[in-house]
Amino acid sequence: MRSISIAALALFSALLLSSTSHAASYGNFGGSTVDFLNVRDQNGLFGAPTVSVDSLDFSPNTFEAICPGAPTCPPSPVQVDDTLTLTIDARNGSFIDDVLLTEAGDTSLSSFLNAFAATSVTATVFVDIFEINGVAVNNINGNAQMVFTQGGVFESTDEGYGTHVWTGSLLIDLDQIISNAGGTGRATLVEINLNNTLVAFAASGASARIEKKDIDGLAITVVPEPGTALLMGLGLAGLAAIRRSRA
Repeated sequence: MRSISIAALALFSALLLSSTSHAASYGNFGGSTVDFLNVRDQNGLFGAPTVSVDSLDFSPNTFEAICPGAPTCPPSPVQVDDTLTLTIDARNGSFIDDVLLTEAGDTSLSSFLNAFAATSVTATVFVDIFEINGVAVNNINGNAQMVFTQGGVFESTDEGYGTHVWTGSLLIDLDQIISNAGGTGRATLVEINLNNTLVAFAASGASARIEKKDIDGLAITVVPEPGTALLMGLGLAGLAAIRRSRA
């Protein structure tokens, strides 16, 4: 049943964004060991982020797809998407090891006539590495799909009616991307593009809603590693401390 329903959603999907959606630029944010630069999104649905240590947190409150709630739904689903773009710049003495993306939301399926309702969430992440060890490089990139609970698809015939919480996550290994491209060294300047899509469909007599929540809507956490020079400095400091303690 799920495969048939997914095919139906793919067949009838139509893009329907609110006329009030507009591009938004949120600026630059300083973390503990990295800077988040030129943070922006295409339709303004992610909302302005906050920064904590080396994590950028978004709390959207208008990123949702609802059916009914649009003139064309049903018979066509409602699809709402947005693309978030930002650059991560490692400060002197640090490298960017991994980038962890996590997000959460919920979906509600209901019906007065036992009619079919379904929603889905997908996220595609594109990564471009612009610097390795502080030196500019070209054509070092990769992409991946975020993994969601229930495969990101919720149907009244499988999950049932009611409200269901969903989460998604993706760990990006930048060292592996560099290795796959035949490069060596550690990433110091990286651009992330995240495209999120929400789809809601409901037959006549049913309703469906899916939303990225205002709490833990999206968190982008950078896992940095200190540079060789810094590690050497820490090692020398440790040796000096041992010698002082022995004296």
